[in-house]
Amino acid sequence: MSNIVLARPRLVMLIMVMLCLSGLASYGSMARQEDPQFPSRNGLITVDYPGATADAIERLLLEPLEDELAQVEEIQEFTATARTGVALLSISLQETIYDTDPAWDRVRQAMDRAQREFPAGTGSPELDDRLTGLPAVVLAIAGSPSIVELSLAAERLKRGLAGLPGLSRIEIEGDVDEQITIAVHDAELLRLGLTPASIAGLLSQRNELVPGGFLVAGQQRVALRSNTEFESVDALRHTQVMLADGGTLPLGSIADIWRGPVEPAQPATYQDGERVVTVNIYPRTNSIDAINFGRAVRERVAGLRGQLAPLEIREMFFQPDQVAERLTDLQQNLIVSMLIITGVVFLGMGWRMGLLVATMLPMVTLISLGIYNLGNGVLHQIAVIGMVISLGILIDNTIVIVENIQARLNDGETREQAMQQAVSELAGPLGASTGTTLAAFTPLLLSSGGTADFTRGIPVMIMLTLSVSYLLAISVTPLLAGWFLKPAPTQRSRWFETLGKRLGQLSERAPRRIIIAGLLLVTGSFMTISLINVQFFPNADRPQVVVELFLPEGTDQAHTDQESAAVERLIREQDNVTSVHRFVGFTGPGFYYNLPNATRAPNRARLVVNMTSLSATEPLIEWLRGDLAPRLPQMDLVAGTLAQGPPRAAPVEVRVYHDEDSARLAAAEQVFRMIKQAPGAADVRHDIDLGTPVINFTTDDASAQRVGADRNDVASALIGRSFGIAASQYRQELDPIAIVLRSSEGVRSSVPQIMSSYVYGSSQDPVPIGMIAEPRAEWQAAAIQHRNGARYYSVTSGLQADFSFSQILDSLNQQLEESPLPVGTRLEYGGDAESSGEANQAILNTAPVGILLLLFFLVTQFNSYRRVAIVLLTVPLAAAGIFPGLVLSNSPFGFQPLLGIIALVGIVVNNAIVLIDAIDQRLKQGMDINRSVNEAVTRRTRPILLTTATTVTGLLPLALSSSTLWPPMAWAIISGLLASTVLTLLVIPAVCRMVLRPPAVPS
Repeated sequence: MSNIVLARPRLVMLIMVMLCLSGLASYGSMARQEDPQFPSRNGLITVDYPGATADAIERLLLEPLEDELAQVEEIQEFTATARTGVALLSISLQETIYDTDPAWDRVRQAMDRAQREFPAGTGSPELDDRLTGLPAVVLAIAGSPSIVELSLAAERLKRGLAGLPGLSRIEIEGDVDEQITIAVHDAELLRLGLTPASIAGLLSQRNELVPGGFLVAGQQRVALRSNTEFESVDALRHTQVMLADGGTLPLGSIADIWRGPVEPAQPATYQDGERVVTVNIYPRTNSIDAINFGRAVRERVAGLRGQLAPLEIREMFFQPDQVAERLTDLQQNLIVSMLIITGVVFLGMGWRMGLLVATMLPMVTLISLGIYNLGNGVLHQIAVIGMVISLGILIDNTIVIVENIQARLNDGETREQAMQQAVSELAGPLGASTGTTLAAFTPLLLSSGGTADFTRGIPVMIMLTLSVSYLLAISVTPLLAGWFLKPAPTQRSRWFETLGKRLGQLSERAPRRIIIAGLLLVTGSFMTISLINVQFFPNADRPQVVVELFLPEGTDQAHTDQESAAVERLIREQDNVTSVHRFVGFTGPGFYYNLPNATRAPNRARLVVNMTSLSATEPLIEWLRGDLAPRLPQMDLVAGTLAQGPPRAAPVEVRVYHDEDSARLAAAEQVFRMIKQAPGAADVRHDIDLGTPVINFTTDDASAQRVGADRNDVASALIGRSFGIAASQYRQELDPIAIVLRSSEGVRSSVPQIMSSYVYGSSQDPVPIGMIAEPRAEWQAAAIQHRNGARYYSVTSGLQADFSFSQILDSLNQQLEESPLPVGTRLEYGGDAESSGEANQAILNTAPVGILLLLFFLVTQFNSYRRVAIVLLTVPLAAAGIFPGLVLSNSPFGFQPLLGIIALVGIVVNNAIVLIDAIDQRLKQGMDINRSVNEAVTRRTRPILLTTATTVTGLLPLALSSSTLWPPMAWAIISGLLASTVLTLLVIPAVCRMVLRPPAVPS
């Protein structure tokens, strides 16, 4: 390599300049977003069966669907809910699947097979396989009391936004579909001898789309049309109804006809108490700059405001601003880290060597960005964090090369000799040390699952920058050092040499005591583990509070709307609240990657409370839990901030299974009481269904037969009285509008009114329902929950400050030992316990690959198991600082500190490799073990300390930042590296003195 560099220095420098310019251009054009996007592994199947009870939905819809879906091998798990009139089934694909389209095709085939078993009247199953996609911008249309007007304006805005560069799709939520309601007067129908069926048939006959053709007049075609369709609601009112005596009268004289929102009510959206309709704008995934996309949206909206005036277009959620803020903060940390590292290098190496080493920082960064962009990489906070972590590590190779060349120049070698000898001596050890670091991150790179998908940018960026750093260290760095450095021993190098000599002498005088002291420090550090809280992922640092409201299953959405509005008014009266978004009947748009979006449910609402600052969120949560929730016994209130990491229902989730309903109910109630008593538990709730009243109309078949009616006629009369029947469609709008024929009261009908409603049998003689059917009130399930085909209940809990999910589960397990659950009960732990277990298992599955690679590089370098064992000894030495460091910084142990430990493995192993290689070189020269160790420690102290200093100081801005996600990882690396460095310079030399021997001289 050195010969090629010496032979073509201009070519090498030209290539470096072009690669740096390519990286600079990539930085300006690459895709940007705040967080990584998860693959589309989650989907929702919805099947409507109007009027059916939850029990009937379970038997007739869920069971056929679940039987077919269980045969789709790509599915990891599915949960289902049977509610009155609808079946909802959530699907999660296997976490090893990244090309999800074929898997969803298999799911659709299973749906088609199951549909063949559905009863008549069931709607077609619909699959939404894009649940993981997030809108970049959520706009709200406001300014009118008419939700229909807002919905039409949202459609206009959607058309106006079409064609935006980078746009994927636009969805409208909180809007309403319309229907034309014909509320017939029962008394008039009876008096005139008409039936609902005859009116429905008349409307269908007179509202057919029949083409009339055209005529040719000269050179023109003249279209022919007939009034075969209703062109307005007035035309519908004036349509003539034929009577039995031959006369006619307008439909409007026997029915109230109006155009309005569909019934029952659809999900609703509010902003600060005002009804709005949202327009959700989705960009293309992982391919656009979210910041520029946001600017384009704002420019387009500014041009459309005048067209929609006096209605307002408001920004409800604007993700590009979050992206800009997040990346700006991290990029500032990156720049500050670079400056700090540069200062440390200048202080430790002098201005010449320091300038040479510091030059590698921007070069490696720019080249790595160019390669990352070439591989379709996305710049998000995870990738930037990977670069921040790698800053101090990537100049390790450069420091060692530059220090070696400088030492050789000081010893009198020529520039060419110093460069060639340095590369020849260090290319192997540095390659091995770089390879071991890459091996340490291999399990993270190869693992799959939600956590791995979220954090994969870290190993990708670290491995990329280290590879580039090594290549530059053995090519460009020697070339620049040969041009720039000159023999100039400094006081600074003598200071490091003096420190190195004293460290070597200390390990020579008392090697056994040093080894014992190191073991005691490591053992003592493990004793501090009990003082560390366990937290899989911390909460996000957004000043927002999410409030979930759960009313009993079976609650009508209108009542949910009323109750949630009262809660919103109370919240808006609190201090530091800037605005409140409320979503009723659904969970609203997915404005945050971690926030789980539930299926539609008329009994639940979500409130998103925007606060003035992050510090203001905790007092509001305490007020919601301690003051407001006890005053609302009619609902479950769950409050919390946004979380980090893969989505989950709650930090603590316990699923309860039992074959018998009564035993399962008793077990779930017992688990609920136990978790509620656990210290640190908050917002504990269960999804036990309390049931809902049902009025069963039992038809007397004999009485019905005498009047020419049957059970189907009674069912038709009931649904016509409440929901109504679709008689035809009004086709004068962009989307057809249903024409619904029903009673005047609709779903607000009373039982006496239903009993007096008429059944029209084959004899066409109207008979009151009460004459042939007997009502009986019953209590039935309002919702039935399935998971992988089995009925279950779940108990969930949030966490109070400074508590972890493991503490809640430990308390639960202790109570279960004293009071066991009913025999046959099976528990599953979800939430953070499941997510952390899956994440750890994913790493464990790929860990053997990383370990094999690590051993491969070490054995290749040393060809000695003894030396490999000494190198691996540095890994537990890092523990002497990791756990005490987390305790002192009050940082929880979770996945981020685990990332820091993995990074530490590569760093501390590098130090040991370089140190042992220097010892071996001197042993080969014939020196005894003590002298070899002393000289190696003296020579390697400066690069080891400088590597530690640059890594530690480079991570300080991240450790001291206000982010909730990355300081624990930074403190784990800093504390572990500081302890490991000291012990590496003392314990490793002591072990080498006792274990290593000069190579045997061949006879």
